Amino acid sequence: MSSPTSPWVGRTRSALDVLIAVVLVSLAVVGALRWLDVTWYPVVVAQTAGPFVFVGLGLLLVVTLLLRRWWMLVPVAVVTAVAATIAVPSFYAHTSPEASRGLTVMSSNLRYGGANALQVMDAVRFHAVDVLVLVEATPDAIARLTADGLTTELPRQAGEARPDSFTGTVIFSRYPLTTVSATGDRELENTDSLQPEVLVKAPGHTVRLKAVHPAAPTDGRTDLWRAGLDALTTWKQEAPTTDPVVMAGDFNASFGHPAFRRLADGLDDAQRTAGDGWVRTWPVVGNRMPPYVQLDHLLSRDLSVIDAGRIAINGTDHAMVWASYAFR
Repeated sequence: MSSPTSPWVGRTRSALDVLIAVVLVSLAVVGALRWLDVTWYPVVVAQTAGPFVFVGLGLLLVVTLLLRRWWMLVPVAVVTAVAATIAVPSFYAHTSPEASRGLTVMSSNLRYGGANALQVMDAVRFHAVDVLVLVEATPDAIARLTADGLTTELPRQAGEARPDSFTGTVIFSRYPLTTVSATGDRELENTDSLQPEVLVKAPGHTVRLKAVHPAAPTDGRTDLWRAGLDALTTWKQEAPTTDPVVMAGDFNASFGHPAFRRLADGLDDAQRTAGDGWVRTWPVVGNRMPPYVQLDHLLSRDLSVIDAGRIAINGTDHAMVWASYAFR
């Protein structure tokens, strides 16, 4: 029988330490990619894995404790603590639930116009939506939504539905709209999609709203994707500070991407402000891969978030996002 101090036991413990170290370094490297501001496709994809890194580190910490590998516990605990400082704040709400609702905004990627119109309209009515941003909007999709009461609920509109399924973007509103740009500057913004900008004349207040749909970071187009996010950052910086601002749509980016964090800097992400934690808006409904990343956002400035959430809709792989705001 081997004693506790036998060479076999020692080798086993050493092997466990090495295995824990390899897993720790692997998770730390993937997690550290969130600070690497490059457009290399594998890195851009890996930057969406941040939540998995945090979960993996938590499990590794538990395993290290159970195995009583005290020498490895310190580095595992330190790396886990660093990850926690990034992940945990998103689970704490900073909303203003007692404030009076002034505006509710919802955004949906219709996935080439295929989203279930009845479910979209049920969500619009249930949340008393005042402004609805639809990307990948087609004439057929708008016709179905209109038949289900869209233009009765939200009679004003800006933007344009496009039959090519991908580039159309339309904003619908309960309140009067002033169109600043029906399309956005597509060449400057580096996207084929329309990104209209409007002024929403809500009672007693005007809100500047920008619809968002930059290029997706597919292999070979990541430079275009990052340029689109940088252009939106420039738009944010140049937007007049006289009115509150909302940026709504499918950003094709998450907080794991440095370019998106620059864009979101100084703005409130509605779902994060609501303390939703690991927000997942893609891919949902009918996909073999479960949702794992937030690509759809509502970013705001000079508004207080009262409540926010997301809704899965049949026919599209993106969850709708919505937020209710109070005017300051």
